[in-house]
Amino acid sequence: PALILVLAFGSLGLILALTVNRHKHPLNLYLLFGFTLLESLTVAFVVTFYDVYVVLQAFILTCAVFLGLTVYTLQSKRDFSKFGAGETVELVLAAGGAILFCGFIIYDTHSLMHRLSPEEYVLAAINLYLDIINLFLHLLRVLEAVNK
Repeated sequence: PALILVLAFGSLGLILALTVNRHKHPLNLYLLFGFTLLESLTVAFVVTFYDVYVVLQAFILTCAVFLGLTVYTLQSKRDFSKFGAGETVELVLAAGGAILFCGFIIYDTHSLMHRLSPEEYVLAAINLYLDIINLFLHLLRVLEAVNK
């Protein structure tokens, strides 16, 4: 768990650095290399928890979906720029996130009442705390989008 946390914060830091330095060559390439390295380590660690056959299936499916979508996009005459960030997309994502975290609140509350032992109540409190914060942040986005 500590390794995942270090890798996650490292990746986040590199994403921020890449955003700020996206036009600074060759620094942007070094940052991209570092980000790719950290992400590959993260994925390598995560896949150790899965059966090899499942990992292989997910890899093949991911490659097929990526290849199919790329070929479709390259040959299509459609303008896909409307899929980018916009007010409607922002509202849908914010509302979807709010609904998702409502589900997490239900699940985590149920776990607290029926599944967790008293020694795990601190973990349950952290889970609920994060659920509430994320619900609040998504509701802020929904209300901001609606009030524009």
